[in-house]
Amino acid sequence: MLGALAGCGILDDPPPCPRVSVLQQARVLTLYGEGPGREEADVAFEVELREASGRCDYAIDEDGSGSVEVAFSLPIRATRGPAATADRVSAPYFVALTDGGRRIVAKEIFTAEIAFDDEATGAETVEYVAQWIPLRPGESALAYETLIGIQYTEAQLEEAQRRQAR
Repeated sequence: MLGALAGCGILDDPPPCPRVSVLQQARVLTLYGEGPGREEADVAFEVELREASGRCDYAIDEDGSGSVEVAFSLPIRATRGPAATADRVSAPYFVALTDGGRRIVAKEIFTAEIAFDDEATGAETVEYVAQWIPLRPGESALAYETLIGIQYTEAQLEEAQRRQAR
């Protein structure tokens, strides 16, 4: 009953929310123009996931089972490079839920659409995501963590690893 009241905001000190983190190694996506070039002049767009922020709401039954809804906003910043020929960019990203053993128990892929005004070199959008985590009796929501990152293609992953190694 107390957990249900905490989810409604009646108690002064609700339970803490499970962690939501943007993976450092999957934070930036660089998209290049046509051709094999991979220099600064060949960059069409660079997309960066920013830190997510949010809240959670608990619904706990008398037997200790229930759920927590984690809702967060994810700012995504894009920069238009010299090889850009479009006024918008699509950026695929994933939201994965891990359990206490850091095993992925759920994963979903989303696509953020970022539009640029006229000749602007920078643009931003905010994505809103909600997750529902079922809890067994006595299970803590803090055993779960949400990980967010760019959903790279194989070639993009190799390129990102090369850039990070520099």
